[in-house]
Amino acid sequence: MAYLDPEYYLNVFLVFVRIGGLMLTAPFFGQTTIPVRLRIFIAVLLAYLIVGLRPGPLPEAAFTTFGLMLLVGIEALTGAVIGLSSQFIFWGVQYAGDILGFQMGLSLAQVFNPIDGQQTNPMGRFLLMSFLLVFILLDGPHLLLIALISSFDVVPLGGANLASVGPLMLDWTGGLFLTALRLAAPFMVTFFLVEATMGIFARVVPQADLFALSMPLKLLIGLGLGYLFLQNFFPIIPTFVDQMNDALHTLIAVLGQ
Repeated sequence: MAYLDPEYYLNVFLVFVRIGGLMLTAPFFGQTTIPVRLRIFIAVLLAYLIVGLRPGPLPEAAFTTFGLMLLVGIEALTGAVIGLSSQFIFWGVQYAGDILGFQMGLSLAQVFNPIDGQQTNPMGRFLLMSFLLVFILLDGPHLLLIALISSFDVVPLGGANLASVGPLMLDWTGGLFLTALRLAAPFMVTFFLVEATMGIFARVVPQADLFALSMPLKLLIGLGLGYLFLQNFFPIIPTFVDQMNDALHTLIAVLGQ
């Protein structure tokens, strides 16, 4: 019986390692608010299902101690790279939110973000959580799982070409900053004009307390722009999710070369 074959459990273990790498780095699954036991349970369940539905031969190196250690490292990196490739769009949105909060003066009101363990401004946190909520509503986690399962058809166990991922990651890193700049550009231009106006006002009325006037004004303008921004931000989130899905399949194709 296959269930009594040690090779079967070795296959399950290697598949589990790849899934675990994705669970640690992918959006939604990698959130620290999701219990570790739940993530391990999902990874084990998926590993048994994938091995049962899509069995594949084990590399010869899996039957040696050093070879098995090497395969575990390769599979963990493969899953982590797939998860990280889906994080770029989230990092772009978070960076744009940080820029918006800084322009509005909310950087003075930093709050602790329990998800990544860092300080962030309320605007960046709100924008990221809004994006994550719509991502879940658009079945983004299902797209991640579909891409992960399809990776076993393209990338055999221990056969990932990790060296070819570097140029692709560098290109996506540039796209991260470009996305953030495009999202934050209306705020940056508006607040540049506000700062220029306040500078002219300070020259005309030197006695005015510019700091006391500028902070409430920038916050009020920022909240108004934020309301208009969200009305146009939510309709383009499906485009971002489609881009993430295309990036996942492109990465898997590169890993399988």
